Amino acid sequence: MKILTTIPVTIPVVFLLILTHLTSFSQPDSAKISEKAMAFADSLVKSDTYQSWNVYADLAPLSVIKFYGGKDGYLEHIKSGRLRTVSSIDEDAPQLKLLSLMTANDQWQCLIRESRYFHKDDKKFHQVTYFLGQSKDEGESWKLFDLSYNKIANIIYIFPEVFGDLAIPEPSILSEQEEIARQQQQQAQAAAANKKTVSKKK
Repeated sequence: MKILTTIPVTIPVVFLLILTHLTSFSQPDSAKISEKAMAFADSLVKSDTYQSWNVYADLAPLSVIKFYGGKDGYLEHIKSGRLRTVSSIDEDAPQLKLLSLMTANDQWQCLIRESRYFHKDDKKFHQVTYFLGQSKDEGESWKLFDLSYNKIANIIYIFPEVFGDLAIPEPSILSEQEEIARQQQQQAQAAAANKKTVSKKK
């Protein structure tokens, strides 16, 4: 006959186990939220590529639509601005990369980098822009807009809910020669900084 030994479990231990159990369920799945954000960003890219303007406008936050006086004003601004980056040849699909994912005030915000190439007047250009996204349903759905159609300094007026600590770089468009020159400059600066660090150690 086996004798079962019962180990007394104190109330604090029980409370800790319950708290741990509840916390495991309350923690947001950031990987899943990131995946959702990227899927909506891909929809924004495709709606622009195929000029599905109703879909494009529906993906924008309400404050952005209001800033341009409504859906028609917003789309007019986008259609006018995109003329300078429409390529004269077929290009590879843009590359998207999630840079930031933050949560506060019962919402999520993200920053996604888009890198794409286009040709104009027999010249190749590299455009880097950023999508600012917002979710108010725990990352299930997202509203996004392209920051290249206005100045970064105006974002606070276009999208007042933007997180103050969300670092937003300036979008850029560089010709092939300008991009090579920038890369050479960055390499030179890195080499100079490395040389300075080595000299300090001596």
